[in-house]
Amino acid sequence: MTTGGFDPNQGQQPFGGQQYGQPHYNGAGQQYGQQQFGAPPQFDSAQQAGTQPFAQPDFGFTPSRPGELLPRLGARVIDGLIVGIPTAVVTIVISLVLGTFLGSALGAILTAAAAVGYFVFFETTRGQTVGKQVLGLRVEGPDGGLPTQQQSLTRNGFYVLAALGGFPFLGFLFGLVGFVTAIVIAVTINGSPTKQGKHDELAGGTRVVQG
Repeated sequence: MTTGGFDPNQGQQPFGGQQYGQPHYNGAGQQYGQQQFGAPPQFDSAQQAGTQPFAQPDFGFTPSRPGELLPRLGARVIDGLIVGIPTAVVTIVISLVLGTFLGSALGAILTAAAAVGYFVFFETTRGQTVGKQVLGLRVEGPDGGLPTQQQSLTRNGFYVLAALGGFPFLGFLFGLVGFVTAIVIAVTINGSPTKQGKHDELAGGTRVVQG
């Protein structure tokens, strides 16, 4: 029997069905499945997306420590003996052959050339002289690599003044200037946070580091 085209059962949900958007309940009466279509997913507060910090990579890199004044002084003493003893012997021989005046002059020039050549050769090829190797030091250029010949020559040029201290007549003046220069370098090394002396500054920023 019809009722004017109206079906009383129309629109009723079948048994066991669930209309979309209506809450669901389990057997214990707990509601679940409340999330509506198109709503953003819910995350636990401890696992929210994007809140986990990225671990910082560890490349095992340790910056080099600046070389302290006393080890550097010790390395200079060792290198001075390595250069000074042979050149002193040669100077004595030349003086015996050519006379004291000429022998002293040639010996001073030879000592200056040998000292500068020694430091420039080892610093530009190995980064460390024998003395620096013994005490665990090395020289770096401004860019962190080996210093150039010009940079090494600049930072070791004061050895010329010290070596010319054996020159006749003018030797005292050269020696005095060389001594004052060495004091200035030591003071600036000790007062610098990076342990760079005045000679390092003049060389464009060379530095002596440990390791």
